[in-house]
Amino acid sequence: MRILVFSLFLCLNLFTSHAQSNSNSVNAMLLVDEKECDKCTLELTREQLKKMILSTNQDNVKISGFKLKTPGLTTIPVGGNKLSSKISIALRQANIGSSIQFFDIRTNKGLLKNYVIVKLKN
Repeated sequence: MRILVFSLFLCLNLFTSHAQSNSNSVNAMLLVDEKECDKCTLELTREQLKKMILSTNQDNVKISGFKLKTPGLTTIPVGGNKLSSKISIALRQANIGSSIQFFDIRTNKGLLKNYVIVKLKN
């Protein structure tokens, strides 16, 4: 009887954790300026970065926000699928060659497992 209860507990625990992990993440492919970007590193100028648009390869999965990390500054939450004018200040403080990270990319369906690293170039 103990083995049956223990087995039932394990199965229920596995099912619950699997359902929770599936509800929080999305299997859509991240697109940066309409090009696939799966955990990629891009080299962009400040102007290209300001115009960058995040999207997905699925029409029903829309980017709702993400987090941006620049060297020397705190992480900045960004709403929407592109950089706002407020982020321009952080970009001006970033040095050429530094890495800017986009992560915790949220969609209307959950989190994407992808991230983007942008190396700033002249």
